Formats: sequence, structure tokens, C-alpha cells
Amino acid sequence: MLETIKNRIDLHRSYWLDDHPDRFLSSFRIGDYFFASKFRAATLLLKPGLTITPDMIRIDDFRADYERLFAEAESIGQSGFWVAEPFTAIPWMEAILGCRIIAGSESFIAQPPDVGNLLSDSRLDQCLNADILHNNPWFETYIAFTERLVEWSQGRFPVGQPILRGISDMLGALLGQTEMIYALYDEPEKIAGLATGATELFLSVVQQQFSRIPPFGNGYSIGFYHVWTPGRCIWFQDDLSALLSPDLFSQFVLPHIRAICKGYDFSAMHLHAASFQHLDAILLLDQLKAVEINKDIGGPSIQAMLPIFHKIVSQGKRLIIWGALDLEDLQVIRQELTGQPVFLNIVADSVGLARHLQAALDC
Repeated sequence: MLETIKNRIDLHRSYWLDDHPDRFLSSFRIGDYFFASKFRAATLLLKPGLTITPDMIRIDDFRADYERLFAEAESIGQSGFWVAEPFTAIPWMEAILGCRIIAGSESFIAQPPDVGNLLSDSRLDQCLNADILHNNPWFETYIAFTERLVEWSQGRFPVGQPILRGISDMLGALLGQTEMIYALYDEPEKIAGLATGATELFLSVVQQQFSRIPPFGNGYSIGFYHVWTPGRCIWFQDDLSALLSPDLFSQFVLPHIRAICKGYDFSAMHLHAASFQHLDAILLLDQLKAVEINKDIGGPSIQAMLPIFHKIVSQGKRLIIWGALDLEDLQVIRQELTGQPVFLNIVADSVGLARHLQAALDC
């Protein structure tokens, strides 16, 4: 069933504002879990061991990919909006921080910057100050990519935020994951200062991007998950929180999540099953509006995560479920979560499969 833009906006508004919306919302990603593979323009970048620099991101080469992905999404009849975001396979935040970006055959990784001990007094004052975005070539490329997407859109699709690593992820990228854990115990005051600087940088990057994005249908859209919101929006993840105890999470990460949510009408947090130990604390954040849960390869099934889903919606949060959902998953979701604010972002290996799954949702 092809939805008009007005119909879709009404459905999304109901998702955010009604406790018991009439139907599930859905959006599809065609391909697999490796985001880079969806972009033919990335082929020359995906050379294992290659160091990626911002001048290698030839933005105009990506236009055909965005047009193709938009056309595919619109042909499915999904209720979600396809949202264009700067090439999401690049770890933008780590790159802006000065990490080295290394290509693999299917994705890109970030290595900590080779700048010595960041927790020394002199380094700490320099690594996350207000000037880090000034003349920062990765940040300039990120903003240029955003502006080009707005230009290409011509009002046809919204533009939004790609994956941007949250506070624990930023600290792990700067220090190394093992070093971060030791520093939480050995130098907690310095880690707290670094986390504050990371939060300010994260909010500055999002705000600078936001200032370049016009509203779409009198609202904005959460990138990557393709959810429209009737106001300003932000989303984030803190995957390395999986390494933290609930006490460490509450002390070093939770206050910064609260600060990130504070300035936006609609906010969403991405969560893996490995971080479910923090869910109760996360659900107490009044300004956090939605929680996204991954169906990970090798992780818990949709059936097994039902208690988590029920806990999220029972606390008044909106639920986003992402992953390669199949017909059995959809049946479980329909049986257990009908009448709840649930958005499905489904990875399907072909447009044909996506249409088949969308038809199952519509019937």
C-alpha cells in the first residue's frame, strides 16, 4: 500500500504522540548489515589496510547511490521515510576526533590517534576543546556532505544524522578500550573531564549539521532508522557501555546522555542486548523518547527479547526494532505488540523480499 507523504506524517505523529497507535510503522534497508556495501561509490575505498583521508570522500560520486536507494525505498510502499545521511559507513565522530580511519573489505574501523597519553594534563586540555572543529577537514567534509544531500533532496526526502558514536564510544576511540576501563578506576576525575568534553563536541557536531537541514513536513527525521519526528530530534549510541558495570555507567555516562537529550524534542538511543543491564537506568530518563533495539546476528531472538520490548513501552518510551526480521519475527511482534508504539527498521536482502514483508505487515 503506497502511502502519501501526508498520510505517513500523520502515522509518525501518532507514533510519537499516541500511546496506542493504530498500526506498526516500517522502513526497509536493502542489502545486509554492512552499510558500506550499499554504496557503489565506496568500492575504491574498501581496500583492506587503506588509510582513509577526507579528501578521498568524493561526495558527488555518491549521488547515483542515494538516488537508487531512495527509489528502492519508495517502491516498497513503506510507511517510514527514507532519510539521507552522510555516508554512514564512515566513523565520522572518531575521524573528527583525530582517529586514523582504516578500510576493510566491507567496512571501516577507527584506530586511536597517535598522540601519546591523552590523560596527561597538557593533552587533556587540548584534545577536546572548542577549537577542535575549526579547520577540521573531517568535520568540513561531514558538513559539506550534509549540504550536498539537502541540495539533492529538493524536498523529496528528509536529511538526517548518520551513526555518530556516543560518549563511551568516543572515549574508547580516543584512549583504546582497555585503557579506558583502567582509566575509569585509576583517573576518574580526568575521565569525567574527557567525557564532558566529548559531550560538548557531540552536541556541537549535531547542532552544526542541524543548522544546515531544512524541516521536512514541518518536522525532522532521525537518520539511519528513518523515523520522522514532529520537532527537533537527535539519536546516539554508547556501545562500549556494554563493558561497564551499572555503577560506572550511571557515574560516567548517564549524566551525559541526559545532557544530549535535553536540547531536543525527540531523542532515541541505540542499544544492543549486551547493554541491557543499563536499561532500567536509561528508562528513567524523562527526556529520552525512544529506545532502539538491534536483532543482532548471533544475539537473542525477537521472541527472547519480548520482555525487554514490553518493559520499554510500559515506561512510555517508543520502541524501534532494527534487523533482518523475517515473517516469524513479524508474526511474534504482531501477536505481542499490536497497539504499542513500535517502529520496524527491517534489513532485507532484496526489494522483492522487502515488498513481501511489507505486505505481511499490511494484511
